[in-house]
Amino acid sequence: MEGFVDFHAHILPHMDDGSECVEVSLGLGQALARQGISVVCATSHFYRNRQSVQQFLACRQAAWEALRHVWTPDLPSVLLGAEVAFFQGIGDCLELDSLCLEGTKTLLLEMPFSVWCDWELEEVIHLVLDREYQIILAHPERYCFNSMNRRNLEKLAQLPLRLQINADTVLRWQTRKTGVWLLHLQGNPVLGSDCHNLSARSPHLAQARDVIRKKLGVSFLREMDCGMWELLPAAFQ
Repeated sequence: MEGFVDFHAHILPHMDDGSECVEVSLGLGQALARQGISVVCATSHFYRNRQSVQQFLACRQAAWEALRHVWTPDLPSVLLGAEVAFFQGIGDCLELDSLCLEGTKTLLLEMPFSVWCDWELEEVIHLVLDREYQIILAHPERYCFNSMNRRNLEKLAQLPLRLQINADTVLRWQTRKTGVWLLHLQGNPVLGSDCHNLSARSPHLAQARDVIRKKLGVSFLREMDCGMWELLPAAFQ
C-alpha cells in the first residue's frame, strides 16, 4: 500500500477525448508518478450507443498494447477499466463484468447529465443490491446543478456505493464547497484526477490531497486512501 491510487484517468492513447498519442500518455504517467500515484485506473469512456462491449474491449487492448511496451517500471501500475455511461437496461446487462476494473466487480458509472428519473435510480439500486456490483459514481459534482439531483445523490449515498470526486473540484474555489460536501456525503469517497491531457486537463492529485488534508484533516485523508486500496484486486492490497 505504498503511494496513492488515481481511480479515474483517460491515459490510454487514441481511445476517447483523452490522450491523443503514446507520448501524451507517457507524460501523464510521469506527472502522476511525481504526485505519488502508484496505481492508476485507465477508465476510457464507454458509450453503449456508439460501440459494443466487445468492440470497446478490443480497442482498449490495442491501446494498452501500444502503451505497455514503453511504460517503464517507475510509472504507476495500470489497471484497465472503463467509465461507463449510463444506458437504459444497464441493470440487466450481462456484459458489465468485462467493463469493471480488472479483477474486481468495481464499476465506474457516469450518470446522465440531466435530472434523474425514478427508473434510473432503480437501475443503480438493482446493480448495487441485487447484482452486488461495487458502483463508483463518477464526478457526482457535475450532477449537482439543481436541488432535485442533490436529493437524488443523497438517496444513492445511502447505498453501499462510492462517490468519486475529481481533484480539480476541490481545487477550484467555485466548486470547493460542493466537493467538500460530497466528500462528507458518503463514508468512503474516492478521488480521481480525470486527467485527459497535459494542458487543460492535466492531473492535480497532489494539490487536491493538500486541500483535503487542510480542510478535513489527516485522518480523513488516510481513511480515504485505505478505502480506495480496498477496491483494488487482492494482489494490490
